[in-house]
Amino acid sequence: MKEAIGNAALFNIVIIFVAILIAFFVGSLSYTKAYKVKNKIVEEIEKEGEHSTTVEQAENAYANAEDEIIDWLSNGNDGTGIGYRYNTNGGQNNTTNCNGDGTLVNKVSDYEYCVYRHSTCNGDNEGRCGVYYTVTAYMYFDVPIIDDLIKIPISGETMTFTINNN
Repeated sequence: MKEAIGNAALFNIVIIFVAILIAFFVGSLSYTKAYKVKNKIVEEIEKEGEHSTTVEQAENAYANAEDEIIDWLSNGNDGTGIGYRYNTNGGQNNTTNCNGDGTLVNKVSDYEYCVYRHSTCNGDNEGRCGVYYTVTAYMYFDVPIIDDLIKIPISGETMTFTINNN
């Protein structure tokens, strides 16, 4: 009888070890997806704002890139998207999920990510000023029991779109 109890304990240890490895694997997949989403959003905003010559063009870089971002997040027409998580907040309102510095530019979105605009341009600047964006995507553990308990933000910034006010 002693050997049966020893085998049961060993079997429980193996099950716990396998469960921990699966959790690490699911976590790394979730982190990779959030990192890719953040990088794609930053890339699209930089592509739209890279040739900005006025403050208005730089401030509209996200608005110009939004259609491409949404298309990619929703698996696109050609199937190359990533299939990012839908916004679970009622009415697709991002203001409760996003609470960071800067001006929130995607107040309503079908997906859970936040884009903030930061500007050093004001009416007094006569020289150079700039506009840049901060993007926050979220990593989730999509495991049935702890579905929304763990939400980790992944943040990044665009380059600064420099404007000459001469």
